Amino acid sequence: MTRRSAVSRWLFAPVSVLVLGLVGCASEPPVPTGDELFKQAKQHYFEYRTVTNDIQALIHEGPWEADIGSYGMQPSGAGCDDDSYAFDFTRTTRLPEEGQEELGSRVLDYLDKNGYEVEGQELGSGRSQSLDLIVRKQAPFSQLMVTLIGNGSVLVTAKTACWPGDEDELSELMFGDVNLSQGYLPDQESPTDPLFFGVTPGKPAFMSETAG
Repeated sequence: MTRRSAVSRWLFAPVSVLVLGLVGCASEPPVPTGDELFKQAKQHYFEYRTVTNDIQALIHEGPWEADIGSYGMQPSGAGCDDDSYAFDFTRTTRLPEEGQEELGSRVLDYLDKNGYEVEGQELGSGRSQSLDLIVRKQAPFSQLMVTLIGNGSVLVTAKTACWPGDEDELSELMFGDVNLSQGYLPDQESPTDPLFFGVTPGKPAFMSETAG
């Protein structure tokens, strides 16, 4: 080995180690907090709710039943890694039994037009027959499903992708000390109702007729 080649190896070896070290030190973007967490969550919420509302409007102008536990605005860490959250959404309605096939075609056309790949699944027969239109792991959804049942029942459910952020911090930013179980979120909603996100200062809570 010549002196030149030996010196070259000596010079470049530390550089290689340094490069490898820098690559090894690369880290994920910091988890958003505070105002940035709220801003990102609001953007995610409006994005996915735009899709679900469009689908609901194609089926029925409303109102639709909204369950407090899966209204779609409460951040949840279920199924997500640490320091990440998702939204869970469920809406139900009841329509005349005829016309389910046409409704399914409308929803399928909408999803196809917007670039979603859709799985179809049919189960049962007669009034208990159901058609499921399913979107899996396509942004902003982990799963989106529209279920049309022969007896006229319609179910729209969605679980979003998981986004970085602490669910407890985000919930505090969104709702503060508001008790959601006491009627802040509506128990019925039409897809044409204006979307909102979190507590709006100075605005009254949504109270159902049966809420105390």
